[in-house]
Amino acid sequence: MSAIELQDERILRVADILEQVQSVDEMIHLHRKKGDANDIMLLQYEYRRSNFLKELGLVLQGLSIMPRDLAA
Repeated sequence: MSAIELQDERILRVADILEQVQSVDEMIHLHRKKGDANDIMLLQYEYRRSNFLKELGLVLQGLSIMPRDLAA
């Protein structure tokens, strides 16, 4: 049962990361509309997005899902 619980936690984390990426994407869109590529908030949101995607990749690897599996 603990293996299922652990897997469920990873699945929940994937869902959480996807929600975080969606939220950050909305903020990135708002800041890009300003047209200032050097906007510090834009750069911070892009950095956060990058970190979320790295974490997502690690969690997916823990579920035996590789990026090439998603390209199909």
